Amino acid sequence: MGVTVQQPAAGPARAGRTPRDIVLSLLALVVPLLLLAGGYKLLFNGDHPFAVDPGGSYAAARAAGAFPVQQPRGLPAGWTVASAAYTTEAGAGLLRIGYVAPGGGGAQVIQSNRAPDQLLPRELGATAAPAGLRAIGTRRWQWYPSARGGAALVAVDDSRTTVVIGTASPDELVALAAALA
Repeated sequence: MGVTVQQPAAGPARAGRTPRDIVLSLLALVVPLLLLAGGYKLLFNGDHPFAVDPGGSYAAARAAGAFPVQQPRGLPAGWTVASAAYTTEAGAGLLRIGYVAPGGGGAQVIQSNRAPDQLLPRELGATAAPAGLRAIGTRRWQWYPSARGGAALVAVDDSRTTVVIGTASPDELVALAAALA
């Protein structure tokens, strides 16, 4: 009696994939993505920041009456308002308006009636140190060359502290401070 051994059935022959097939498959995936990205960039200004209207935040800060509100006037072209908020905390008002500068850096104007010794360490960082005064317009601003990864200008009035801080160039921060009326 002989034992017969059955050989397993051979699977279907694998279709050979050539490098050309792989390239065509990748092109089928990449080309639509490039078209979508290009359309977004060209048709919807994809390189420019999304602008917001700060009017509601300015109105809320004025209505609260915690401090006299300053709003930039005559700011050079190319600045975009990217964020705006007015909040209150422990009886102090805080107005924050964020900008994208013409050079692409960020800047923020902070106005508050919070005591400067409480506000400045929180906003500039505990290690920020002033490096002199700058006359900008009719006000004197304290210059902080190293504040939270950027630089800052600070003006303290009787009822308000104004901080202009950001990674925008020093000239752009000065232009923003000069535009505050």
